Amino acid sequence: MLRKDLLLSKAPLPKLTVSQNRILEYLLGHPDDVAYMSSSQLAESLGMSNATIVRFCQHIGFKGYMDLQRHIRQEIKTHLSVPERLQKQPANILQARDFLKSVLKSDQENLATAAKLLSSELFEQLVTDIHSRQEIWVLGLRSCHGAAHYFATNLRFLSRRVNLISLDAGTVWSQIQPGLNPDALLLSISFPRYCRQTIEIAQLFHDAGARIVAVTDSQASPLAQLANQVFPLPFWVDSFFESNVAVMSFFNALLAGVSFLDGHKTMSRLRVLEEIWEDKSVYYNQRAAAVPSWAEQFQSDNT
Repeated sequence: MLRKDLLLSKAPLPKLTVSQNRILEYLLGHPDDVAYMSSSQLAESLGMSNATIVRFCQHIGFKGYMDLQRHIRQEIKTHLSVPERLQKQPANILQARDFLKSVLKSDQENLATAAKLLSSELFEQLVTDIHSRQEIWVLGLRSCHGAAHYFATNLRFLSRRVNLISLDAGTVWSQIQPGLNPDALLLSISFPRYCRQTIEIAQLFHDAGARIVAVTDSQASPLAQLANQVFPLPFWVDSFFESNVAVMSFFNALLAGVSFLDGHKTMSRLRVLEEIWEDKSVYYNQRAAAVPSWAEQFQSDNT
């Protein structure tokens, strides 16, 4: 069962006809089914035309059926377990190859939505804040840890003191206690289903008076309730995992903004790192290789 206020969050409740009330009742009572039904399948189930379904979606504040369906998916994904997600596949997925275009399209839509949702002014404030902070913590556990590790690693290249909170070594609490610095900045990441430890750690920083930035799905997430700044990013993709594409793109923008404010310091720092990497042979140095015997015939044919 889907709550009416979650479905109709895009607009005040409009006056509905008898047919539209039937559609609404079906959506509220069967959100798991509607999330993966085509508009024609829904229309057939209700004995209505496809046009009636589309007009209903627009009447309650959505662009069309796919927009409403995407909204329902976002809402129910908070509550679905991994097996349930695997069972709920879109009608257009018939074989493994179908996921390529489906997932790429979802990621493209996530990026486009993020570009519309995010405030350039708030983004600039965050870049300035990161640029001026002496102590930065990055928190992202479970499926969010990869994005957190990427951001923390690259921010360190810009000569920032960055602490990446991880579950790998000992207990996570030993990494952040005792004596949290109230002047620290915590950049935290969590998406449905929200990791309990992420919320608990963010609460610890909140209680210490540190500044918290939440990268999450909405202003209503439990992580957002603890944050000074919230950057809502879409995460939906037609699979059992969340999409990190919008998150990674957002972090790339942050890194570019901080390096821009650093100016010549960025170039100096990177030149020093390049010298170290070259001296220690960090990267593979490709040299001209001998042509394998099986390939010699092709070379002779082309001369």
